[in-house]
Amino acid sequence: MKHDKYKWLGSALCLALILVMASCSMSDDMECPPDNGGEGQQVYVQLRLTVPSSGQGTRAGDTPEGGEENNEGREEGQEYENTISSALVFFYRADNNINADGSTPIDEYASFTVSGMENGNYVTNPVQVPLEFNTTYNLIAVANPGNDGRWERLAADGLTLAEVRDNISTQVWTETGDVEKVYSNFMMSSEDGSEKLTVTDANTSPDNPAGRNTSIYVERIAARLDYQVDNEYTCNDPQYPGARVVINGAAILNRFTAGSYLIKRVTIDNKLDGSVTYLGDEEPANGGMATNYVIDPWTLTKNESNNSFTLPDADGRLAGTQVDAAGLYNSETFLPKGSDDPAYWAGKCSSGTAMEGEGAGWYRVGYMLENITSSANTSKDYNTGIVFKAEFIPDGLVGYDKEKKPTFFSYDGTLYATLTGMMGALNSQQDFAQYVEGRIKECRSWADVTAFADKLNDPTGYAEYLRTNQNGYFTVDAVTTWTKYLSTELGVFEDPDNGPKINQGEKNTRKLLYASSGERLRTYYNSQCYYVWWLRHSNNNDDTTNGVMEYAIVRNNIYKVNVTGVYSLGGDIPGDEELRANVYVKDWEGLDPETLPM
Repeated sequence: MKHDKYKWLGSALCLALILVMASCSMSDDMECPPDNGGEGQQVYVQLRLTVPSSGQGTRAGDTPEGGEENNEGREEGQEYENTISSALVFFYRADNNINADGSTPIDEYASFTVSGMENGNYVTNPVQVPLEFNTTYNLIAVANPGNDGRWERLAADGLTLAEVRDNISTQVWTETGDVEKVYSNFMMSSEDGSEKLTVTDANTSPDNPAGRNTSIYVERIAARLDYQVDNEYTCNDPQYPGARVVINGAAILNRFTAGSYLIKRVTIDNKLDGSVTYLGDEEPANGGMATNYVIDPWTLTKNESNNSFTLPDADGRLAGTQVDAAGLYNSETFLPKGSDDPAYWAGKCSSGTAMEGEGAGWYRVGYMLENITSSANTSKDYNTGIVFKAEFIPDGLVGYDKEKKPTFFSYDGTLYATLTGMMGALNSQQDFAQYVEGRIKECRSWADVTAFADKLNDPTGYAEYLRTNQNGYFTVDAVTTWTKYLSTELGVFEDPDNGPKINQGEKNTRKLLYASSGERLRTYYNSQCYYVWWLRHSNNNDDTTNGVMEYAIVRNNIYKVNVTGVYSLGGDIPGDEELRANVYVKDWEGLDPETLPM
C-alpha cells in the first residue's frame, strides 16, 4: 500500500498485515477484501480474440478497386492461418483510443493462453492482471506474439503507446521444411483498436473475470500470394506459331523481410509527410481506389537517391544495423541483384501448395510482409512481384525434341535448337563445326585465323576468342576449334540424344552468351522461360501514371493472380516479360477480379 493515509505504526500490526496478505496470495479459498485506492489489484481477465475471416467472410461484388475491407468481400484463411494459441494484451487509458498521444503510458500488459473456441472466437484462460477497480481500459492485442523477451526489456523503464504501435517484427509466422513448407503461428494484431474493458471489484474471481464478453478483432500482419493457371496456353505471337506454354511454378520476387509495424498506419491523405492515422483505411468509406498510403517502416526512405536503411534491433526498435536496399529483402529472389543463371531460377520456383475451402483451385506461393513505396518511387528495385516459371514448347524447331524439352536458344527472337545450328544458320553452313575445322586446316598463320574470324557472323564470342588467343608459334593444332570452344569456354556439351547441356565445368553459359552477343542471345535452360507480374493493390486504370498504393503489399490481404493468357516467349531469366492476368486482392478473407491491361 503506497497511500500516506495508510501508514501503519507498530511492528505487531505490520506483521499481522503481512501474514494476511501472504495467506490471500497463496490460497484460492481466502477471500481478500478489495482495495479502495488507486493502486492496481489482482483481478481476473478473460478475453475473446476474433479473426474476421474465421467463418464470418462474405464474397465480394463485381468491381473491385483495391485491397481494403469496404465492400470487397473476404476469403476465409486456411485453418493454420487462423489458429491462435496465445496472446499478449496491453492495457492503457486514453480518450482517442489507438490514436492517442504516443506518450500515453501502458498501464499493464499480460500474456494469455487460449483455452478453446466459442462461436468462432478464441477464448483465453482467465489471467490475473493488476488493474484498478472501477476503471475502463483500452486494449491492444497481439495474437501468437512469440517470446523473444523484447517486452520485458522494453517495459523495464515503462512502456508507452508509441513504443507498442511502432514496434517492428520481422518474424510474423513460423516456417519449416525445405521443399514442402509448413506454416504456423501467424502473428496478428488489433484490427479495430476501439475495444475497451471495464474492471470492477466483482472481477477478483476466476469465475467472474473482466472482459469475458469482450471481443478483440485481430488481423494477420502477413499477406499471402496465390496463383491459378490453366493446364496449357497457346502462344499468340505470330513469330512462334503453334508454340505451347505450360506454367509449372512461381516464386515471390523482392519479398520484403526487413519487418512490419505491429500496428497498421495510413497517411491522413495522399501526402507522405509523416502524419498518420493508426488502424485507418487507405480507401474512402464508400470504397473505390486508394486515396491514402499505408506506411511501412521504410516507405519514406525508399527512393532512388537513398541506399542506406536502418534495420530494427532485437527489441523491434529502428536502431539496428545499416544496410543497402538489398538488405530489406530476401536475398534469394531480390531481382536487382538476382542471379543471371537460368538453372538457379529453375530451383527457386515451385508449384506451390493447393489451397482448401474458399481458396480451392488456387496454389499458395508464400507469405509476404507489407511493402509500400510512393507512386513516384515505384520500381523493380523496391516493389514486390511474382515470377512464373513455364515450359515453352516451340513447334517446328529443327532438331528440337518436344518430349524431352531440352535447352534451346533465341537470338534476336529466332529460336535455335543448338548453338552449332545457330552458327550454321548465321553463316550459311549446314555443318558449322565441320566447316570451322576445314577452314582452320587451310590457315598458314595467325593472320589467316584473324581473317577467318573477321568474316564470321558470331554472337557467341568465338570470333573474338580466335582473334585474341594467338599466343606462340602458329600451328593448326594451336587453333581452338568450335567444338572445343563450346566445351572449354562456354561450358556447353551438345548431346545428340538429349540436347545441349549448359554450365559444364562451372561455367555460367547464359551469362557468357548474353554478354558476348550484346544482350541479344538468350539461353532457355530445359525449355524454361519466366514471366514477371508486379503485384497491384489498387488499380487506377491509367497506364500513364502510378496511382496511390497501386503497386503495394498490405497486411492481411491475399493477392491472387489468375493467368488468363500468354502472348509470347518469356525471358530466359526473370526480367521484363509479362503475361495476361486477372488479379484479385482479397482481404484474407478479397477483391473481385481486376483485369489489368497488358
